Amino acid sequence: MVVMGNNVSSRLSIPIFHQEWWLATVSRQTFSSIDVEMGGKIVSRFPFVRKKRLGSYVIRMPKYTRTLGPHFSLPPSKTFRYEQNIRHVVDQTIARLPKYHGVHFYLDPENDSAFAFRLAGFKVYQGFTFRIMPEKSLETAWQDCDQKTRNLIRTADKKLSVQESADVELFITLVEQELPQNHHDYPLLRALFTEAYSRGQAIALYAYDGEVPVSAALLIWDDNVLYYWQAVRVRNSKVPGLNMLLIWKALEQAKKRGLIFDFDGFGSVRTAKMLASFGQKPVIRPEVRFETFSYTIKRYVLNIVRRRVLRKYRSYDLS
Repeated sequence: MVVMGNNVSSRLSIPIFHQEWWLATVSRQTFSSIDVEMGGKIVSRFPFVRKKRLGSYVIRMPKYTRTLGPHFSLPPSKTFRYEQNIRHVVDQTIARLPKYHGVHFYLDPENDSAFAFRLAGFKVYQGFTFRIMPEKSLETAWQDCDQKTRNLIRTADKKLSVQESADVELFITLVEQELPQNHHDYPLLRALFTEAYSRGQAIALYAYDGEVPVSAALLIWDDNVLYYWQAVRVRNSKVPGLNMLLIWKALEQAKKRGLIFDFDGFGSVRTAKMLASFGQKPVIRPEVRFETFSYTIKRYVLNIVRRRVLRKYRSYDLS
């Protein structure tokens, strides 16, 4: 049995991007979800937003949401039965989706549905992030880093002071200052951070050179993963290692809470190489897509325009 609804549990055991408050806030109360039942119990919930883009309907993640897809609560079973149940749930979910010309979302690295979507005719690509597990000590994580990265973090740590904050306004000010042309939705960003902080699931980190803020990061988390969610730096700062220092301080926050630290992907080759210098293996974050031929052509044209914009503004958030 498949049921569509809008009630998503807000328990912290659910990933932050699936929690009801997140979905309601980030979608401005416009998200939908498909529930799949087995044996009278809900075993999967797939939340999404449906947008009309270039005259085509697209099912996708809301802005600022890193991963989505079905969230499973399947009963324990042997591997064959478990995988069979996932395929059944995915098939049932797809069958109940509203009319669409395109589908696009990223799965959490721990989500097991990529194979089922591939068998259902969707394309599955490999996106990547980096993660540090909670059982790895800070000392081991430090030794994993490239020597140059350690030196840059040490240098920045001597010259800068890092403060925790509940204030997102300084972050927004720095973004406006450093990236005046960007795709941020400030009211939405402000609302998401405020809601997360009020639930004990967010904090801002600011690095100061004397009394001048030179970099900032927004961290969000659930009871499993802490995400290095948003970041900005002052480009003309003469202190090297601004980003690396805040990443390290964010890792310390994850360690303090016993959480996985997720570097939260990357938007350029340069950033990817910087993150790789922390010495962790890339972790696959599957990208799931489906497109009709007409929507493929439309998206191709749109991507050409996007690439031209990104050549000028490489650091802002397009999600």
